[in-house]
Formats: sequence, structure tokens, C-alpha cells
Amino acid sequence: MINICAISDKNYLKFGMALYDSLLENCKQDFMLHYLCMDDETYDAMSGLGLKSVNLVKMQEIEETEDFKTLKENTVYDPSGDNTYCWALGSFFSEYLVSKLNLKDVLYVDSDICFYNSIDKMYETISKKSIAIMLHRHNEIGAYVGAYNVGVIYFKNDDPGYKCLKWWRDCVITPNNQWAEKYGTCGDQKYLEAFAPMFGEENICVIDEEIGHGAPWNMGIYKYLDNNIGGKISWTPDKNLDIGIENKTREQDMYFVHFAQFTPDYENKRYRFDRDGAWCQCGIYENPHVTNYYNDYCLRTQKHKDLAQ
Repeated sequence: MINICAISDKNYLKFGMALYDSLLENCKQDFMLHYLCMDDETYDAMSGLGLKSVNLVKMQEIEETEDFKTLKENTVYDPSGDNTYCWALGSFFSEYLVSKLNLKDVLYVDSDICFYNSIDKMYETISKKSIAIMLHRHNEIGAYVGAYNVGVIYFKNDDPGYKCLKWWRDCVITPNNQWAEKYGTCGDQKYLEAFAPMFGEENICVIDEEIGHGAPWNMGIYKYLDNNIGGKISWTPDKNLDIGIENKTREQDMYFVHFAQFTPDYENKRYRFDRDGAWCQCGIYENPHVTNYYNDYCLRTQKHKDLAQ
């Protein structure tokens, strides 16, 4: 059983449903998607669909936990800006599931991610270690955002895995912690740079060694070796960056894409790659290979656009 968790409100439900569809398409073994519904509309809409392999969790369940008050007091819900409340929920919900349900492990996935290749093979790779993280794959890494991205992150319920997850969660819900000055510059994200020195490099899988993945901040630097969605890409890390993996060119299948800030306009049959020009320097707007992925994602999400409205 692969335990996967994701979170959304009604506005992101169309993305969450596209994620779910991609899990059905690309996961041959049993999985359970633990889905935190941030509002009643999301819970009611998903409950009415009779979805298999889904465990719906209401916000009220985690709001009753002792530490949720700390999270709420120290974060801000601002969908148009630094939404520290939602950022904190990822680690909080992951830890909640592991501790309450005694899951053997958990794979957290942002709801605006879509899979295009075998999740079984990816899981086989990441579950060899206690913790798995992925690089941003920027060719320039700003100190603010950090080297790693939290869109996909894995924890095993063993000693180093759970200790790391609990430490990460506690840091995020208490932003005045002792590590905040160095690692607290981008919500929950830059803390991932502390995982190796604090919990042992030998316990951590950087999935980029074997798993190809895309996002608007890196899809412009890839060479696309075929025209297929989910096909092979070629990628070479910047030799000037110390990112924990060997600097060599890799040919990899595109396992998943993170469609961060994707903004659809279904009525007029168009979309924006971002909300405010955030990706204008990333070389994706005129790239036909990138457009193929975004066109596909637009169709996938459009099927669910009227849910929870």
C-alpha cells in the first residue's frame, strides 16, 4: 500500500482531482490518497463522487489536535501572497497521518501535481531511504527559496524518518524557532536543506538521481528527447551548485509535473502559466514541449471545473 496525502480547498479541487486521476492511471499497486479538505464544499463534493482509494479528512479533525492552535496562531491565510497557513498544513497533515494512523510511511504531494509515469517505480526508489526530497532544479538557486522543493516529499515511519518529519513540522508551526534565521526564509521549504546535516545524509534519497520531474522554474532548461508527454528529458545540473548529487547529464522519464500557479480560463479556452509573470524568465512560454504538458493539464482540470462551485 502506498500512502499518499494531499490538501486543497474548493478553489484547488479541480487540480486535486486531476492529481487523483493521474494516480489511477499510473499506480498499479494499491494506494490510499489521504485528502485534507480545507472546507465543507470540498468534502461534500468529493464525498458525492464515490472515489475509491481515498480517505477524506475534514479540517475539524486536525483542528481538534493539541498543536493546531500553535499553527493557527503563527501563520497567515493569504491565497494571493505568502500563504504560511497552507504551507504549514503539508507537514502538519503528514505528521498527523503517521502518528494517528500509524502509517508505515507517507508521500506528501502538492495538489497541483500530475503524474505521467509509474508511481510504483518511483516509490520503489524513494522507499529505500527514510526520507526523500527533490531539487528545485533551478540553474540558479536563490538563498531565499532554497535548493529543494516541497511539492513531493516522503517520510518513512522509522526513527530518522519520523524524527525528521516531526522536527520539520514543529519548525514550520513555530516560526520563531532557533533555526528560523537560517532556514525559515521561505515558509516550510528551506528547512529541507537541514535534513541531511541533522538526520544523516545516509538516510536521505534525493530523487533527482533517478526520477525526472518538471515545474515552470525548470522545464525551460531541459532538452526534450521526444514529443511524448511523460517522455524522456535530458538535464545537467549547474556545475557551480552544491546540491547533493553528482554533476552529470541525466536522461530521465518525466515522472510528474508541478503546475504551480497554473491559472486557467476555461470559458475562453486559454490559460496562464502563472498569476503575475513569475515564470517570465524561465524560458517556458514559447517552448512547444512545455505547451504540450500545459495543454494536457488544462484538459484534465477542466473536467472537474464545476466541482464545489
